[in-house]
Amino acid sequence: MKHKKVLLASLLAASGFAGQSAYAVTTDWVGTADYTVALNSANDEDVVGPFSTYDAGAGVVLLEVASTAGPVVNYNGYYQSYVTKHELLGNPVAAPNLDSTYELTLVANFTESVNTTTNAITVNNGGTFNVYLDTNNLINRSFTGDSGFTDGDLILSGTITGGAGTAIAFGGMVFGATDISIAVTSYDTNVFNPDTITDAGGIFTLRLNNPFDASFLSGITSVQGHSVDPGDLRFAADGYLALAVPEAETYAMMLAGLGLVGFMARRRSMSVI
Repeated sequence: MKHKKVLLASLLAASGFAGQSAYAVTTDWVGTADYTVALNSANDEDVVGPFSTYDAGAGVVLLEVASTAGPVVNYNGYYQSYVTKHELLGNPVAAPNLDSTYELTLVANFTESVNTTTNAITVNNGGTFNVYLDTNNLINRSFTGDSGFTDGDLILSGTITGGAGTAIAFGGMVFGATDISIAVTSYDTNVFNPDTITDAGGIFTLRLNNPFDASFLSGITSVQGHSVDPGDLRFAADGYLALAVPEAETYAMMLAGLGLVGFMARRRSMSVI
């Protein structure tokens, strides 16, 4: 994940957050995931590990305006994506049957507040982040059909506990980086070993009006059943979810919120995909 942290640091510097502490010390959970023993497994999945991180593929974020109070805009947010690989220390870990006999999907719901005067973002405590395992021998996720992301077994779930985020805009495009922190509330202890996961989090990059994302986003008209309406914001997203166990110091998060700092002040003058 080094390249994503470098990007995050660059965005922080560009947005005036440089010099503030974004990280505290955590210890990554390192273990194995035996998908062959999941609830509805067909015993043709993988035993993967050791690994510590799920790397996400192309994803989509939808933000809907919930309310406005002065310069503060409150959003309801929805995210869905899928796992492309498992990693340990930034290196891929073999999972030969992933996306052939089974798939892993990521789904999140959250709320956030954006101060368009100060460009400050607050992600509220209480959002959810879930990981699903679908072992039906058919990779059936569909961004354009808005389906196939939650029809598997829920193998890990957590509560988003908040943070802050930043973004930069140039040439009509917006690029953001966010950091979310998650308190893991439940997971399948048959799948994950050792059963010591308590936290998770990761850096997610977001893009708006990037021409390279146009073909991916063009057919997406809803996310988790929420339609993309005029005034909504639809981002292409990429990132990772790192599983962790806590140390004496925990995250004092200043990044999360799915990437609108600097953008919101310009939202009326930019086209929305």
